[in-house]
Amino acid sequence: MVSAQLDRVSKLSARVGVECAGGGLRRASRAVSRFYEAAFAPLDLTATQFSILVAVNLGDRPIPLSRLADALVLDRTSLYRALKPLVRRRHLRVLPGRTGRERTAALTETRRQLLEEALPVWEQTQGRFVDALGPQAWAALSSGLEHVVPTLQTLESSPRRPASGLPPRRNAGP
Repeated sequence: MVSAQLDRVSKLSARVGVECAGGGLRRASRAVSRFYEAAFAPLDLTATQFSILVAVNLGDRPIPLSRLADALVLDRTSLYRALKPLVRRRHLRVLPGRTGRERTAALTETRRQLLEEALPVWEQTQGRFVDALGPQAWAALSSGLEHVVPTLQTLESSPRRPASGLPPRRNAGP
């Protein structure tokens, strides 16, 4: 009995190493993040900060931080941590929103200079990545990635159902 359970655990562990969407996407995300972080490092900018600047720049007025966090799929703590250096370096301002609790992000004039420096870096980095991956592989990956966040948001908002084929979890307590 114990041997059969260990064999099943080994087989499932091997499947996780090959098939797990969460693990595979995290590994890919870390590798892509390192590549972009290295490119933006000379500008003293992280890839997340670049994404924030671009997202705020696309709006025509200050954007509520909660909406910015949702758009970038960031928890608020990570968003605030990434905003602090941008505010300190006067690329962004955090302003009061429509309610007492709401805060908004707005770009300052110095952001234009930073974006003017960062956008060509992004363009070159993106080009290198797409060229290395291959245009067809990039098109397939890009298309697939467009479905990931909406699919997971749907799954997170729907009632949980037991995973098929897996035994129920047992509590480790007494």
